[in-house]
Amino acid sequence: MASSGKLPFTDGESRSRPAARHTRRTPPGLVSPDSTQPDLFDYVPPVRRTRLDPEEAPLLLVTTRAFSDREKDDGWLYCLTSAEAGEALLRDGLPLDARYPLLLCARPAVLALLIDHAQTGDGVQPVLLRVRHAHVAPWLENDPDMSARLGASCYLLSRQIPLG
Repeated sequence: MASSGKLPFTDGESRSRPAARHTRRTPPGLVSPDSTQPDLFDYVPPVRRTRLDPEEAPLLLVTTRAFSDREKDDGWLYCLTSAEAGEALLRDGLPLDARYPLLLCARPAVLALLIDHAQTGDGVQPVLLRVRHAHVAPWLENDPDMSARLGASCYLLSRQIPLG
């Protein structure tokens, strides 16, 4: 039988398969010469901070008479400290020290914190300061022990490199 170039059952022309393209694939571990790789010596590490300036995270003095046991979170974090330490915080800003972190708590924990301070009876008249949670959020770490003890969110101001 002579080949006429047509398939007998479709009356069409015979088509050959297209030639398979042979492309070189680069293994995932290798970098192709066309791509650019960042220079490792150009990396600039984040700056470690030791303090938040009063302009960055302004502190406000709060009266302790306005708290009850039915408080809701209000977007502020509170710090109970001595009068001398409070003056230093207002003047110099908030320290970022992992060895001696500053305890900040949400509004529902303030009354429990005041009661706890009154029971210790060290005779120091405390002052209550507050700062916006959003101003210090990147430098906060959760404090699960104090949160469980006071029944509300508590944080430690201790990160020297901000999160995020």
